[in-house]
Amino acid sequence: MVIVKMNNTTVECSIAASELREIGLTPEAIMNGEKKTVPFMAQLNREVGEQLGFNPETEVLMMSKNMMVDGSVRIFAIKMSNEDIQKSADRIRGSAEAILREMTQERVDAIKRKTGMEKGQALNEMIGQVSELIEQIYDQDEVQEPEIEAIAKHIVNTERYMARFADINSAARFSKIAFSLPITASKLYKENDSYYLTFVLEPDNENTVYDLRRSGLEYAEDLVMNSAEQTHVEETGKCIIKEDALLHLRDMIC
Repeated sequence: MVIVKMNNTTVECSIAASELREIGLTPEAIMNGEKKTVPFMAQLNREVGEQLGFNPETEVLMMSKNMMVDGSVRIFAIKMSNEDIQKSADRIRGSAEAILREMTQERVDAIKRKTGMEKGQALNEMIGQVSELIEQIYDQDEVQEPEIEAIAKHIVNTERYMARFADINSAARFSKIAFSLPITASKLYKENDSYYLTFVLEPDNENTVYDLRRSGLEYAEDLVMNSAEQTHVEETGKCIIKEDALLHLRDMIC
């Protein structure tokens, strides 16, 4: 994966199809926003946010995805502050008002009254002027000087895990051990009499997976990876802790 910082607000990411296949994804899955791509896109958001100094409290990160002829995926990310949002709205509003001024009913009626080649020429002239006004919506008020910085990074192989516990105390003891592992996006669900902890693991070596499975064998009734059962629990179970479940469960045990 190659990340190119174009300027202070724009980043371009290029991911080869072969890289996506290595982590069990396809370009089509990325383009269609399939559920299995969520961990990867979350990781990409973090990478892009770091490059742009993104503040999620006050800024918006807009992304556009394009699949290239060779199967690679190119993603553009643009950081927008309140000022940027206002500028965009003003440009769109101004262009819309200009279009209304160009396409008055009087002008349309005048074109309709013309005959022969004059009708076609008048219509093409009006359409051309409107097209130019529409293009202005996408123009920037200020052109930033390029500040291109390219970074090549390996795609982190993220794995979705779910652990089932007989009671919440077992989940808390597991979380205290597993908290030191590179785990993200943890949630806690309850279905029937069981508790389910879902999380994403970003293994950096074989020992990471070994440590996780060892903790799972000690405290969990079951530990599964990329399982269809997890999707079922996420859709039907009651979500007790929606964010940072590992952190909250760990704090239950002194």
